[in-house]
Amino acid sequence: MFSEIIIDLSWLFTIVFFLYMISIIIFIIMENRDAQSTFSWILIFILLPLFGLLIYIFFGRNWRIHSHKKKAFKEDLYDELKNTLMPIHNKETAIIAQLKEGGMSNHKKLIDTLHSFEEASFTQHNKVKILQNGSKKFAALEEDLKKATKYIHMEYFIWRDDVLTNRIKEILVDRVNNGVKVRILFDPAGSSLMLIKGRSYLKELRAAGIEILPFFNSMARSKFTALNNINHHKIVVIDGQVAYTGGMNMGQEYIDGKPMYKSWRDTHIRIEGEAVHSLQALFVYSWKAITGESLFDKQYFTTQENITNDLPMQILASGPDSSQSTIRQLFFSMIMTAQKKVYIQSPYFVPDTTIFEALKLSALSGVDTRVMVTGVPDKKVAYWAAYSFFEELLQAGVKIYHYNAGFIHSKTISVDETFCTIGTTNLDLRSFTTSHEVNAVIFDVETTKELEQDFINDLNQCTELTLDEYNNIKPVVKFRNSLCRLLAPLL
Repeated sequence: MFSEIIIDLSWLFTIVFFLYMISIIIFIIMENRDAQSTFSWILIFILLPLFGLLIYIFFGRNWRIHSHKKKAFKEDLYDELKNTLMPIHNKETAIIAQLKEGGMSNHKKLIDTLHSFEEASFTQHNKVKILQNGSKKFAALEEDLKKATKYIHMEYFIWRDDVLTNRIKEILVDRVNNGVKVRILFDPAGSSLMLIKGRSYLKELRAAGIEILPFFNSMARSKFTALNNINHHKIVVIDGQVAYTGGMNMGQEYIDGKPMYKSWRDTHIRIEGEAVHSLQALFVYSWKAITGESLFDKQYFTTQENITNDLPMQILASGPDSSQSTIRQLFFSMIMTAQKKVYIQSPYFVPDTTIFEALKLSALSGVDTRVMVTGVPDKKVAYWAAYSFFEELLQAGVKIYHYNAGFIHSKTISVDETFCTIGTTNLDLRSFTTSHEVNAVIFDVETTKELEQDFINDLNQCTELTLDEYNNIKPVVKFRNSLCRLLAPLL
């Protein structure tokens, strides 16, 4: 009798599990992900039935805007944005014509592709300064913050409670006491330590009159699922005159690397000019999505008459609520349009199929294609997964370097000493699909040459991975790396 009950339960369990798997597979397929991501998720559900479901709920839901209410909200935001930035939009045609006829004449398809991104405007009159380490970035930032007279807008993935941020706090409190309005957004996942251990720090900021809020995107179905769709932005806008973006978050380790690393190598930019308005628009968009307060007002988008430099730029943003993967398309187009050389820096390397194939085709066509990743990993699984891509790249002629002096966190691409991009986007699936990212595209020979020279200088701190060295890796290690690659959608 007892054995019959066991047999009946086993059959019931088998049927339930079978129905569960069929339902899951149909659901994943209906999300229309790329094949790599689809099969990875199906495998996770098969190997880890219950735990895999929890992982998916937290990390995997590819939410988009579904309800009419959410669509209307997003459309209203873009209408406000377009009206505010109409003077910049009206200049685009002339800027694009100038690019096509000038230094970008060999890259017309790229320009047309970028122009098709309606939410990102080309700007012309800008000044850009590359900041290649935390000491330079934060020294410049602190000086600019001290000069603020109207407002300071800041948006960061990670905000610590440490020596650096306490120094920043003192500056911000002083500015508030002098009538400056300070608004800050931080990502609750990236800044979890501050939320847990830094409550007194937050209270001090708020008690001083600083508005500092966690970023929970209103487009997400819930705050719980929104935690997966991290706000990876690093944006500062001061009085509409100066802006910053790039790889560095708000924490002391971005200056000295401690306590985990000997040093920290990163890339940020300081911007003056019309492109400041584009970064301001991103912050204002996020602020209204979180608070409902609209800052689409001329007082936050003041004209800068003193910037006459001819330095074309475009600020691109992408995220789970974007209509298309603009930054992934940017990366793909940059790699494919390169005629002489393309240099890439990214701490993590877990590309999707399109970027992976683009890199191979670039090298096979004779373009000097180089990729620099960290040799001192902070995430071992991502580091191991990267190795599973290296064999085919090396066979195609891509040169791969590991930076070993400390942790490298730069996210840059430079092409043909002609144009480049600096921003927050890692070369991995999460940055392309589930995170809110921002990148500056700079169409300037001098700036691009500087960035390429910095890449060459970094090679002194690197070891090159050769095909012979890769072939000497033990089979069990290669198998481990391939297993980690199956987790690509989570990395």
